[in-house]
Amino acid sequence: MIRYIPIAIVSEQYKWMANFWAYCQKKAYGQNAIPNSLVAIVNQNTYNSNVYNSVDWELLGLPYYMSPPIWNYVNSKNDLCVVINVVSALKPLLKNFDDNDTLVLCDMDMVLLKPYNGILPDNNTVICYDGYEDWHMLIANTEKQNYNKITPYLKHQEQGYMNGGFVPIFIKVNLLKKIIDELIATAEKIVESNEESTWKWWSCMTALSIVCHNNKIKMVGQNNTYIPNFNDFNQDEHYFAHYSVDPMFNKRTFPNHDITKYPDNGFYNLVKEWIVN
Repeated sequence: MIRYIPIAIVSEQYKWMANFWAYCQKKAYGQNAIPNSLVAIVNQNTYNSNVYNSVDWELLGLPYYMSPPIWNYVNSKNDLCVVINVVSALKPLLKNFDDNDTLVLCDMDMVLLKPYNGILPDNNTVICYDGYEDWHMLIANTEKQNYNKITPYLKHQEQGYMNGGFVPIFIKVNLLKKIIDELIATAEKIVESNEESTWKWWSCMTALSIVCHNNKIKMVGQNNTYIPNFNDFNQDEHYFAHYSVDPMFNKRTFPNHDITKYPDNGFYNLVKEWIVN
């Protein structure tokens, strides 16, 4: 079974993003979205922020789970550790899933455009969107600009396992159980390193490639995600939209938008449909 799990924090912005995400899940899968969708909401964001036990979000009948924060799993008190929640929020959930289930790890600002029927991972592969590699990661092999930043963490020199990819991440439950603690620990080391803060913000992305490399897990890249302001929309190939850097459907200024100025494509038409409904 495929299970879609975005990671959220408790905020008004994440509240409407979760509603949009739920709308897209229900549009793609109808009532089948109820068993295959789960919002993991981290109950505490930064180290000294408030702790929440529940939320009043409108998720259209889809379930949610209040996950413990990253602070339960790291010694660091650096607030940049919050980016590791995209992995650590699943840690208490894994026991509830079948080992053969495929999890789709997503950011909250990422929605499904249509039912997924692409390739799936096996017990030693991870399927991910790899556009981040040539955008800003630049770590996939020895020729890349940032490879030197990850060499202290690498345990062998064989090439071809990592690709700088990240969400959406398709991974089987049994494999995530095997590597989740190492992912968290590696990302924490990057946050505590002497690298610049931007690199630390990408610590979980970097850790995924490092851990896959060290465990000889093949990362398989896919062009399955539309990122407005980064790539062009492809109706056939793109199953997801990630509006993290979108200047049109700008999550930082929503709802103060003129939707008549949105472009005419499958993603923006879905946004307009959600807003109108």
